[in-house]
Amino acid sequence: MPEVPANPFGLALPLRIVQLEESVKVMDPSDRVAAYIYVAAERERRVQTNRLSPAEGVEVAKVIARALTDAITGGAG
Repeated sequence: MPEVPANPFGLALPLRIVQLEESVKVMDPSDRVAAYIYVAAERERRVQTNRLSPAEGVEVAKVIARALTDAITGGAG
C-alpha cells in the first residue's frame, strides 16, 4: 500500500490571513497561497459581481484556515 504523505496540501503552519483591497488570502509562512476570496467594498459592486464584503471575506478565510489546519494536524490543532 502506498504511503500517504503527512501533509497532502504542501502547506506549512501557521496559516495567516492577508486582507487586500479586492481579495482576502489564506497563506502559509512561505507565502504559498492556499485560498483567495474575492471581495468588493461597495454594495453596488458586490451586487453586480456577486462578491462578499471584506468582513465576510475575512470570516470565510478564517473557516478555510481552520479547516486546513485541522486537516493538516489531524484535528489536533
